[in-house]
Amino acid sequence: VDWALSRERYWGTPLPLWECDRCNARHLVGSVAELGQLVGQDLTQRGDLDLHRPQVDEWTWSCAAQGLCGGTMRRIRDVIDCWFDSGAMPFAQHHWPFAFTDDPSAFESLFPAGFISEGVDQTRGWFYTLHALGVLMRGEPAFQNCIVLGHILDEKGRKMSKRLGNIVDPWTVLDSEGADALRYYLFTASPPGQPRRFSQALVQRSL
Repeated sequence: VDWALSRERYWGTPLPLWECDRCNARHLVGSVAELGQLVGQDLTQRGDLDLHRPQVDEWTWSCAAQGLCGGTMRRIRDVIDCWFDSGAMPFAQHHWPFAFTDDPSAFESLFPAGFISEGVDQTRGWFYTLHALGVLMRGEPAFQNCIVLGHILDEKGRKMSKRLGNIVDPWTVLDSEGADALRYYLFTASPPGQPRRFSQALVQRSL
């Protein structure tokens, strides 16, 4: 999949890429220790260190490209697509590899996952980025099995959205038809994993 890594947003994991405001030279920072050396501070000892925006954007240094151009290295404004954050979940939730320096083999029981489950729209979202980062970091897929769920659509077969105004309040259906009727309809409306249409009228007609 040809997918841009960066997004022009404020919230997200900042790209560790600094660019000179004069000569456009770029530098990719690989660690907190390296960033500290560039800005002339020991950032590894700072208990209040925050590498998110806007704090990370305050760290600058003089550009040394082509001798000394006199410009200032500033972090580019882009952040990493949040789906790559999600794809890093198997590693981030266990603080790999830093939490496994004493026993690297302990991670073997945690990766890859036996199975994951999400909606079909995650095919190019979570499913893809899990595999992309799993292969990049470990040389293998991030999960062995995947249960894919279909979407719940409106009664005309359209995906529900605020823009279309076709969202059904589940509490209205529960208060009117009851929980058992709602459960029965969702179990019988379509085969598991397939999209299903949903409305209060469809729940009524299923009884």
